[in-house]
Amino acid sequence: MKKLLVALLLLPTTLTIAGELTADTRQVVEMPPEVKSMFLNNMRGHMESLDLIIAALADNDLTEAAAIAEAGMGAGHGKKRQCEDEHAGKHEQSSYKGEGFGKFMPKEMKMMGMQLHIAANEFADVAREGDIGEAYKSLRNISASCVACHQSFQVK
Repeated sequence: MKKLLVALLLLPTTLTIAGELTADTRQVVEMPPEVKSMFLNNMRGHMESLDLIIAALADNDLTEAAAIAEAGMGAGHGKKRQCEDEHAGKHEQSSYKGEGFGKFMPKEMKMMGMQLHIAANEFADVAREGDIGEAYKSLRNISASCVACHQSFQVK
């Protein structure tokens, strides 16, 4: 019992040391503060959409899950211009007069973002077919896109 107590007391120290030894190897993506804020708000919106999709699936509402995926994350979800290099500054959600955040994203990051949007559209198609098991399998492609990008990049 004493050994277990000592181990539990030392665990936070061990985790801290291990964390300090693990270097963050993600590529840093620099953005002006206002663009970074717009970008992070966009990413939080994707997370909110993902949460709402999961809730709709839990309620066995595949039609709602499909609609959320398309509206919140799909390729035509209404925020496309933020990711583009040209005309993006005209998007109503930004007072930044330059380009959208796409100007600051490396090509690989843009490709990962596009994969997220494609996966969301594909999920919507699968969900509308009505098979909840297949919908969950397709949802995995959305979350895998998020994980891949977050493991590869950090925005500063």
